[in-house]
Amino acid sequence: MSGFFMHTYFFEGNIENEVTLSPEESNHAVKVMRSKSGDRVVVINGQGVKAIGEISDPHPKKCKVLILNKETQEAHLNKIVIAISPTKSNDRIEFFLEKATEIGLDGVIPLLAKNNERDKVNLDRWKKVIISAVKQSKRSWMPQIYDPMKMEELVRHDWNGYVKLIAYCEDLPEKSITAYSSANQSKLLLIGPEGDFTGDEVRLCEANDFVRVNLGVNRLRTETAGIVGVTLLKNWGY
Repeated sequence: MSGFFMHTYFFEGNIENEVTLSPEESNHAVKVMRSKSGDRVVVINGQGVKAIGEISDPHPKKCKVLILNKETQEAHLNKIVIAISPTKSNDRIEFFLEKATEIGLDGVIPLLAKNNERDKVNLDRWKKVIISAVKQSKRSWMPQIYDPMKMEELVRHDWNGYVKLIAYCEDLPEKSITAYSSANQSKLLLIGPEGDFTGDEVRLCEANDFVRVNLGVNRLRTETAGIVGVTLLKNWGY
C-alpha cells in the first residue's frame, strides 16, 4: 500500500467497509480539496490502521469513503515520550508538536515545572495540531497526549522499561543525549522552560533514576530543545 501522493484524512474510530468523515474533514475534502466521487484517498485512524478508499458521496458535512483495502501497523516497541514545559507563545509549542510528530514522537506530556511561563494548556488544540501533522507525515499511529503533570507526579509515574533523561542547561552535563539514541528501549526526556529546571527539580529527578544529559553546547529555546531531543533519540533503523 502506498497512497503517498493521495490526500489523507483522519477518522476517529474503527475503519470498516465504509466510513463517514467528520464535518471538519468532510469540508476539507469537498470544499477545500474539491474531491469528487471516485477520487482515491488515504484514511488513517491514528491507532495503526491506514486504508486506501474511494469517495462514494462527496457531501461537505458527511463525506463517505468506500474502503478498498487497509493495513495495520504494529506500534513501536521503543517509544519516545517528551515531557515539555508549555511555552508562553502558543505558536512555539504548536511548532514543536507539529515537527516532533512528523519526526516520530510517540507521546507528549505538558510538564508543569516551577519556572513555567504558562501552565494552562488546551489539549484539544494540541490534539488538532498533532492530527494535522499525523496526516501530513502519513503516520499510522498518533502520539499519545498525556494530561498535564507536575514534576512530583511525573517522577512517581510508572516508567518501567524507559530510560529516563532530563535535559539541563545549568552546569552542563558531560553526558550527551546521543549516548542513548541507539538504546533498545523506550525513552522519556524532560524539557524545561526558558528559565530551566530548578535545582530542587533536578535533584528530585536524579533521586528517581533520571540521568542529566545535554543537547549540545548551544542554548536552545524550549520548542527547539524538544525537536532536537526527538531527532537525536529517534532510532532511524525502524
